Amino acid sequence: MTTPPSTDPDTDPDKNTDTQTDPGPDTTAPYTLGLRLAAACGLLFLLACLVFTGMITLRDAIEGDGSGGVFIAAGFWSLALGAVAGVAALAVPRRALVTAQYCLGAAGPLLALID
Repeated sequence: MTTPPSTDPDTDPDKNTDTQTDPGPDTTAPYTLGLRLAAACGLLFLLACLVFTGMITLRDAIEGDGSGGVFIAAGFWSLALGAVAGVAALAVPRRALVTAQYCLGAAGPLLALID
């Protein structure tokens, strides 16, 4: 005496297979093209900040004592570090690098204004 095959899908070994498909692209991953575009625009922003910092430095040299102070040097170093962060963000797009690039770029003229 044999038992008939079960039609219950929970107990049928042929029907109870894992049919999970590919979940598709990871939607939580950062959008790399957008980050690279932001980094490229950040390099243009750094160029504008460099020009603005140079204008502040020349005005300070003409109207002041004729020599740049520590904050002017720190402003130019901030711009240089921002450029390094921008190139790194182009190579390896990370949101933190793009944010650091913009923050360091904005710090350049502000530090020069302090002097």
